[in-house]
Amino acid sequence: MVHTYKKESLQTWITLAVILVIGIGLRLYHLDSYSIFFDEKSTMVVSQGIVLEGANQKEVFSTKKVTIPEFWKTPPLSFKPQPVLRSFTYTETFSPRSFTPAEFWAPKSLADYYEAMTRSDIGNSSFYYLLLHIWMEIFGISDFSARLFSVAFSVLIIGFTYLFAKRFFSINTGLIAAGIVAIEPFFIAYSHQARNYSLTFFLTLLSTYFFLQIIEGSKGNKNSIWLYIGYIFAAGLGLLSHFLTISVLLVHGLYALFYLRSVSGWVKMAISAVAALSGVTWWLLYGGGKYTFYTLGYQADLYRRMAETKPGNNPFGVVPATFVNVYNKALPMFSDLVIFTNGMAESLVGKRNFIVSLLVGILLIVWYRLKDRIKLHEFIVPRIPYVIVLLSALVYTSNKIQFCVLSVVIFALSFLYDIYKDADKLQRQRMVMLYMMALIPTLFLIVMAFKGGHTSGIQQRYSGFSFPYVIILISLLLQYISEIRDEFKYLIFVILAIQFYFVGQRLKEFYEDRSVKYGGFAKPRVANPYEKAAHKIQEVYQKGDTILYPAFKLQILSEMDRTFLPYSIQDAQLTNLYLPKSLNYIQSMDTTQVDRILIKRNIQKDTLEIINLKGIRYGSE
Repeated sequence: MVHTYKKESLQTWITLAVILVIGIGLRLYHLDSYSIFFDEKSTMVVSQGIVLEGANQKEVFSTKKVTIPEFWKTPPLSFKPQPVLRSFTYTETFSPRSFTPAEFWAPKSLADYYEAMTRSDIGNSSFYYLLLHIWMEIFGISDFSARLFSVAFSVLIIGFTYLFAKRFFSINTGLIAAGIVAIEPFFIAYSHQARNYSLTFFLTLLSTYFFLQIIEGSKGNKNSIWLYIGYIFAAGLGLLSHFLTISVLLVHGLYALFYLRSVSGWVKMAISAVAALSGVTWWLLYGGGKYTFYTLGYQADLYRRMAETKPGNNPFGVVPATFVNVYNKALPMFSDLVIFTNGMAESLVGKRNFIVSLLVGILLIVWYRLKDRIKLHEFIVPRIPYVIVLLSALVYTSNKIQFCVLSVVIFALSFLYDIYKDADKLQRQRMVMLYMMALIPTLFLIVMAFKGGHTSGIQQRYSGFSFPYVIILISLLLQYISEIRDEFKYLIFVILAIQFYFVGQRLKEFYEDRSVKYGGFAKPRVANPYEKAAHKIQEVYQKGDTILYPAFKLQILSEMDRTFLPYSIQDAQLTNLYLPKSLNYIQSMDTTQVDRILIKRNIQKDTLEIINLKGIRYGSE
């Protein structure tokens, strides 16, 4: 096991700086070339205390009329109704009205921010929205600034992966791991989303960094109060960035069961755990997450019904949580965790090809382990691995190169056993943490899928906490491979270089916005149509004009989604995000059409089309 506490040299810092520059460049490239999609739209409005579809902007888009039925037909209202749910003891009728950007941007109360998070994101990600709101107050509201916030934390992940791997393994391990994080498509993809993921991944890595030091320091009673404080804040804020951070804390608890032997250590960790959970507990009981369990329960029932009655043919794409369906969803997640097998579960089809590839990998392992016991001519011995791989290529019926890559990757991964075997006791413990973090977050999603009866939660972003730890394992593996016999070393590194070509192709697809896997869209999106519309409106609007927004019928799936109007006001909301807050432009919803933003001109007495949104709403149609 490679391990050192040597101080970094100038070369180390230069190498790390180059890695960071590459990582920053890959994350900034085409950052705002393509429009925001539905989840990012929620992010943009929620960060401003606005509910997508206007549940807390009823007075902006409509005039309310309240009528109370006759007292002999309906019991009197004896309690104040919950603000997020409708009352069934009186009737509210809303009539459309015109509005201005200044009215749209009316000051928001804390209750508005709570309701925005409750309705638009089930009360999740409160810490992310707080930070993003402050960020956009400084840098302005735009696709670039919102995504740049994710880029900032994605770059921090690169740097902190280096610090983590250096602290617990070696400087070289840290540099290799940071280099892989810098080019890992998963991290690049989620740095391009105005969502909580980059922040959450960083906070969970930070919490594990503190946690491991606490566990290891507890034996010598040398741990500092600052480690506990750091852990409480990192873990607590991680939970407030995404509820599924709980799967990481589950790993911490299991690891403590294995390796924490001090009574005082257990007491301190118990207090730390309670403190870390206190923030999210308050949020769920009294803050903007108080309807989270209600919404999650509703969604679970809805997804289960959809999976049972319309498997795959429903708005959410969910299917029943059968063994086959769960396997098909989970296998790509496990394979994509390792950059050397990235995409193989999806692209390498054919049972016969896969079985041959697996057997070739096993054959390479057996040959490596038994080569010294077999007497062959010295000219033949170093060439046998290459012959095995080349002959296997003749058998595959498709994707010959990638199946060869898979065989060699299986062979390479077998050296994880050797790394663990050669490690000292402390290093083995640390590797156990890496293994647990690599597997348990995804296994947690699998268990929840079987419990819920559907597969909607089995998604890579929900278990993305695992990536840094898998990457550190890969870094250890690469160092070990660099010291084995030349014929095996060169075979592995050549094959891995070929795999990097395929990873590069996936990145190319992502940058071209035709990657369903990483971007969500097979056909490239245009730039944000709402931002474009806002700029054009400012160019052509004249006093007395009226801006008209399309009003398409909105399907209401739950009370949390209710708009209190029979049509969507989303296009109007999203356009106003990019209009200056002080404008007094007259705006109205146009219930006669569903796709075009128009200006009804007062002087010219005609109607000017600003933009046609048909097909470019990306997730809202």
